[in-house]
Amino acid sequence: MSRILGQPVHQAYVYPDFDKALARFAAGGIGPFYTMQTGGVGRYRGESHPLQVMVAFTYTGETCLEIMTPNGAPGQQSAYDEFLRRNPEGGLHHIAYYSTDFAATLSAMQAEGLELVPVQEFTDASGEHLIEIYCEPVGVDNPVLYQLLRPGLFDPWFDAMKAECAGWDGQDPVREARPLMEAALRGL
Repeated sequence: MSRILGQPVHQAYVYPDFDKALARFAAGGIGPFYTMQTGGVGRYRGESHPLQVMVAFTYTGETCLEIMTPNGAPGQQSAYDEFLRRNPEGGLHHIAYYSTDFAATLSAMQAEGLELVPVQEFTDASGEHLIEIYCEPVGVDNPVLYQLLRPGLFDPWFDAMKAECAGWDGQDPVREARPLMEAALRGL
């Protein structure tokens, strides 16, 4: 569906053991990983739920990879937790694409014969504006999800990560994301 959605922004993998997953990728020469704990509240299958997830990003060439491990309270409800219940070893969870109008993008996909329904939704700090949604194809068991996200929010940070990864010498394969993020978003 790239003819409709354009170039993917990233591929995301969800694994039960965050550190083991990062070590596996780094052993293959992929890195460094920029990690952070994220949290808040997301709408999962129409209901608001607290959410805690460890996240890491890296680039290999032009391809951005995201590694995630949900680590909230027992019984946490999210698209990531659901994925691990279906796939205990982990694997490819979603492919992300930019969209400036989620409803128009979903309509375009349906017009092409692929109906998508939201599974997980996140809003801005006001709680009024969707900034990203995860959607699954209707009628597909254990699907790879589509993530639609607003362009531009973190582009400077992703550009900075890409530059750091392009020159990676194999040292410090796991790094805290926030210093690079804050510097990039301040324009330093």
